[in-house]
Amino acid sequence: MTTMAGTIAGEVLFGINGIFTVLAGGCRLRCRIKGKVLATDVRAYNPIAPGDRVVVLPDPLSPHEGKITAVLPRRTCLARWNKKGRAPQVIAANADIAICVTSPESPPFRPRFVDRLIVAAEAGGLTPAIVLNKCDLGADPAVLDRLARYEGMGYRVLRCSALSREGIGGLQDLLGGMTTVFVGQSGVGKSSILNTLEPRLGLRVGWISDKHDRGSHTTIVSALFTLSTGARIIDTPGVRELELADMPPGDVAFHFREFAPHSVRCGYQPCLHAGEPGCAVAEAARGGEIHPDRYESYRRILAELRESGRHVNG
Repeated sequence: MTTMAGTIAGEVLFGINGIFTVLAGGCRLRCRIKGKVLATDVRAYNPIAPGDRVVVLPDPLSPHEGKITAVLPRRTCLARWNKKGRAPQVIAANADIAICVTSPESPPFRPRFVDRLIVAAEAGGLTPAIVLNKCDLGADPAVLDRLARYEGMGYRVLRCSALSREGIGGLQDLLGGMTTVFVGQSGVGKSSILNTLEPRLGLRVGWISDKHDRGSHTTIVSALFTLSTGARIIDTPGVRELELADMPPGDVAFHFREFAPHSVRCGYQPCLHAGEPGCAVAEAARGGEIHPDRYESYRRILAELRESGRHVNG
């Protein structure tokens, strides 16, 4: 990539209303996009996200301002579909791990939300993990069963409590010195966990609606920060729905890893596992070898992508 003279490399920490805070040359710069448009390979709701590596042209007349002239290629990308903008929205760039923070109740555990985060993470090159916060409250046997199944598939599952600090040490070990994006429904306690990991953060903690049993939004924008341990965190606003960004329907099954031993026995190849005759995956779901709700989760994602017409290549 050709860059103009006088530019420096930087990393985006967060952005608000088209103004991005970039760490470049050891300083924080307030930056706008030069020319308001960046050349990108794909359409996107937002051209820049926390974790993006960018090229910045400092303002010679203002030491704390600059212009972003280019975004460097992303190593990984966690994205969702933005229904309002009708385009993919990048949540975090260049992260290593995507943690889905959940709770056993208030708000209730939603395995289909977890399934979607796993697919989005793996599709973007990140390693997914699951954190059950509020484990001090106990959990329904059905929740524990689903967590055990995720563990059986090889996903890292941590049971934590921001209140009692149970499991916090294991979470710190998982974070290590990597970049991790935290994703979850409003009210699951993302901010509480991060405050427990680093009390100096002082993140706002929300409340749970008695009527709807869901939380209020306390994190307003996604932001990248570094803990005193060296772990890098991208905190994201709570979401109630997670729709997948552009993905070929035929790729979805690859992210339901328990399908693999059965899919090779399907009567038709390739099989989308969506009602085809002789589908061994559907048969395994009926027989309990694949959790029926996991199969239903897959079917809903597949139908959503096919019916919306937003998928690519099929």
